[in-house]
Formats: sequence, C-alpha cells, structure tokens
Amino acid sequence: MILKRYQNEMIVLTAFVLMGMAYLYKSSSAGGLDRIKEEVAASTAQLGEIIALKKQWGDTDLPKKIEVLKKEIDPKKVKSFDLGSNKLTAVLAGLSDKEMNTIVTRLGNTAVQIIKLNAKKIGESYEMEIQCKW
Repeated sequence: MILKRYQNEMIVLTAFVLMGMAYLYKSSSAGGLDRIKEEVAASTAQLGEIIALKKQWGDTDLPKKIEVLKKEIDPKKVKSFDLGSNKLTAVLAGLSDKEMNTIVTRLGNTAVQIIKLNAKKIGESYEMEIQCKW
C-alpha cells in the first residue's frame, strides 16, 4: 500500500541512480580513452624518429662523407686514418684549434657514434685521436 503510494517517486529515484552510474562509467571510460590516444600518439612519434634514425645510420654514403673530412685536413697532419667497413680510427697531429673544432663539429653533425675522442694540447697545436662507428 505504501509502495503504491510512492511508486512514482521510487521510479524517479531509480532513474537518478542509474543516470548517476551511467555518468560515472562514461567519465571513467572517456578518461581511459584519452590516455590510450596519448599513448598511441607518443608511440607514433617515437616510431617516426626511429625510422628517421635508421635511414641516417643505414646511409651508404656515410663513409664518403667521412672521407671528405680527411681531404679537408692537410696530409702532413694525418698520422693515420683507417676507414673500415663501419668504423673510423684516426690520429691527427699538429692541428690548430679551428681545425680541431671543425672536425668535431662535422663528426657531431653526421650519423656516427663517437667511441673515443682524445685531444691533447702540445704547445700551440693539438693532437687528436678519434674512434667512431656507425
């Protein structure tokens, strides 16, 4: 009897409870979707960077670009310059500070991994030992 009297109010209350639950579910799933979208965007950006780096490191002209570096230096200053399949080992002596900076900048701008870089100042000139790989 009392239930029949408040039947409409119970229906409205049930509707509000269901509506609140639906809103909470929607907001939690929307937040999860936004997080997934951000992760996918970040992964896509990283994949693009990886592909670009792979192209640079797989460049077949890379040894030729490094060989140009040897031609720019006076042959008297080159003690050894060994350009292997994927490795460079060079010992240079009698370099001015400008020449040394040029070499380091050029190597820094190419897609090589500098393993060893020793620079010693001897009087007014520098002696440099470089090992790189790609």
